[in-house]
Amino acid sequence: MNERTLYLFDGINKSSVKTIVEQIMKINQFDDDKDKKEKDFKRIPIDVIINSNGGSVYDGLGLINVIENSKTPVHTYVYGLAASMSLLIAVSGHKRYAGRLSTFMYHAVSTHIDGHLEYLKNRVDETQRLQNIYDEYLLSKTKLTQDEILRVQEHQRNWYLSPEEALSYGVIDEIV
Repeated sequence: MNERTLYLFDGINKSSVKTIVEQIMKINQFDDDKDKKEKDFKRIPIDVIINSNGGSVYDGLGLINVIENSKTPVHTYVYGLAASMSLLIAVSGHKRYAGRLSTFMYHAVSTHIDGHLEYLKNRVDETQRLQNIYDEYLLSKTKLTQDEILRVQEHQRNWYLSPEEALSYGVIDEIV
């Protein structure tokens, strides 16, 4: 298990997340086995390199669950763009870094909705539930405030952050 650098350069979807989830789980199994056999075994972090415009909230939350439950530390590095769902993945790292030319973007959860009225009501409720999960997680991992998030949502816009702003808001730990 020498290869501990994983790449998230595509949109967040089942196939892009599946590869990373599988590797994190394999590395953890390898490290668990080594930990049982070696007295002073030290886990080497897994690096997830991110340059993604986001995508599926469900698939992204699945990856975040795996990162959070990883005994082996997962460090996230944003080199390029961490937008929408990839922003949330970036903040899930045990340690979080960004290149000096990177960009971060937050916006409200979006979904394409059409169909019968009852279906529309159900989708609106589910979208609101996902928005609450997204925002609560982001607030728990950063220094961002509820008021800042609400301002962005009220104006229905994308909020772009430089690495320096991301550092000041606690989105990342360090600019590399």
